[in-house]
Amino acid sequence: MAVNLPLNLKDFFIQATLIMGLVPLALFFFNKRKETGFYFFIFYLLNASLSDIIITPILNNNGYLFIGLRIYTLIEYTLLSVYIYIYLNSNLLKKLILITSILFFSFSIFDFFKSKSQSFDSIPSGIESILIISYCIFFLFEKIKEPDSLFLYNTPNFWIVVGLILYFAGTFFLYIYSQNNLGNPEYDKTYAFVNSSFSILKNVLFSIAFLVKPQKTDKPDLRYGHRQKLKI
Repeated sequence: MAVNLPLNLKDFFIQATLIMGLVPLALFFFNKRKETGFYFFIFYLLNASLSDIIITPILNNNGYLFIGLRIYTLIEYTLLSVYIYIYLNSNLLKKLILITSILFFSFSIFDFFKSKSQSFDSIPSGIESILIISYCIFFLFEKIKEPDSLFLYNTPNFWIVVGLILYFAGTFFLYIYSQNNLGNPEYDKTYAFVNSSFSILKNVLFSIAFLVKPQKTDKPDLRYGHRQKLKI
């Protein structure tokens, strides 16, 4: 069912999404936890913001929007999968990510040449969503088994992973239906509302991740955190 979103409210959601996308970036520069994995995540945020504010409008005006979206999907997948890969301990899970990544890239290239140039990459986007959600579940499952799992919510990675799960799960069917429906005025309103809503929610959780300030310990674990209180 289409969401009858007034034009001014639609624009409000889009503008709110653009602004909220910048908040986690701003908070990162005031955060002292400059880990390698975080930088890949920040590149993901930068890529998303630049795409929404600058790149997408330029590509859309020149008729290359859908090609740009396919490239964006691959960049987004690469940065997020590397981010999660870094924080996993299991070699088996890491190998699984490598294998599925090769298969995903191979299929995405195949789909690019098989599909029409002006078509939304629904299938690659859907597969990306499933893979990222799976990787996030791998991460949570691995961390829950650790002795200090009760305090997992004290770590930035927890909020980031939860944000990714909610976003990709919430927009999964939206992207699947986009290939045949994008361009329909009623569907475009639904797309803007659903995508913006989950993007805002995602960025709120990302912002919380950079506001979390674990207590200092004698031997701090910068990757997973210790038994500490949540301070915001």
